[in-house]
Amino acid sequence: MQPADQGQQEPTPEPTQLLYPGIDADIPVEPRGVAEDGQMDIPDDAAQAAWYEYGKAPADEVGTTVISAHAGSQETPVGPLYALKDSRPGEEVTVLDEAGVEHHYEVTQVEQLGKDGLDFAPYFERAGEHRLVLITCGGQWIDERSSYADNIIVVAEPLD
Repeated sequence: MQPADQGQQEPTPEPTQLLYPGIDADIPVEPRGVAEDGQMDIPDDAAQAAWYEYGKAPADEVGTTVISAHAGSQETPVGPLYALKDSRPGEEVTVLDEAGVEHHYEVTQVEQLGKDGLDFAPYFERAGEHRLVLITCGGQWIDERSSYADNIIVVAEPLD
């Protein structure tokens, strides 16, 4: 029996820009993996978002595309995703990829969940229906942690 020729598969184009007019967000996106603490690696500057490069890209037909950014930072005290908490179902979100393709989504779910004990596994699915998940911090600021108490998680379904 001869091996099947699978040929060269082109890599899926990476997301490069997130546009969310409903919260007035326009933010560049770069690929990131996992930080030393086991969490998703996110750029220190809130003006820059991260795409979880071990997950799915917008052009993939299955699984979740995860994009995350800090709500604020030293460089950018109020980041573009700070207003993610104000998201509303029905709003449109667009992700541009490096091939120049626009991927359009509709917000279907907005959650504010406490960070303590939060299970992110359901938001990082590699199988199942394709969707977009946006994540930032929110809720009450906790000085002793230098962090917010909650995460804001927005789920959006493809319109294309």
